Amino acid sequence: MIEYSPVQFAEFGDLDVPDVAFDEGFFALELELLELPCIREVALVHTELPDLGETLLVAFVPLSPEQEGSGRRAANAACARRLPGVFAHAVATSDIPRSADGEVRASVLVDRLLPQIARDLTSPVEMSD
Repeated sequence: MIEYSPVQFAEFGDLDVPDVAFDEGFFALELELLELPCIREVALVHTELPDLGETLLVAFVPLSPEQEGSGRRAANAACARRLPGVFAHAVATSDIPRSADGEVRASVLVDRLLPQIARDLTSPVEMSD
């Protein structure tokens, strides 16, 4: 796992994304997400999801419940601009699980968010704010 603060990134599996292009897009995405006024904390996880394949999961803690929708839209738009070749899915969460040394517990985060991702994908009306 590579740690960037306050944004975290974890790489799971063998993903076919060019390293240099992905790294450049990731850093640009990181900077853009850090500047969003509606997001308090972000964790990025590059993983393989069932039935979706390669995915950049953007877990974010909104500044307030009212800003969840705008945070999701802004995060997804930033992902589309910075990493257009990678499917991205932004999901709001109440917190980001961390180990004692402050690293994101990516597997716990993914397991926690899978039900919400499944709901979002089966009911797109609910995720379109």
